[in-house]
Amino acid sequence: MIHIIWSGRGFLVAVFVFGSSLIANLVTNSVTGSGTYWDEHKWPFAASLIVSATACWYFGRSLSSRKRLLVDPGTGEQVVLRESHTLFFVPMLWWGPILVCIGVVLLVVELAR
Repeated sequence: MIHIIWSGRGFLVAVFVFGSSLIANLVTNSVTGSGTYWDEHKWPFAASLIVSATACWYFGRSLSSRKRLLVDPGTGEQVVLRESHTLFFVPMLWWGPILVCIGVVLLVVELAR
């Protein structure tokens, strides 16, 4: 089944990003004792994106290596099928480097302030 926004398990990219940023927000608020630190500083969100990127990369690699081998009984011809796991037409595997780049940009912006 193909969806407009994702295919296969590509929706997990959004789950990883949301989950890691929520955890980072809660930990940041707990450690600093202030709800405003998260809003004033971008490095905790950047760190959560890098964690999400790692999850997307490894989980995407695991999913992309799975394949099914079908054999036509009449001809004996073999066909290898791989399921696509994408979010916005980008394979889950490649969301890892994209999220790392966004996280690094946020860190650079934070350090430039």
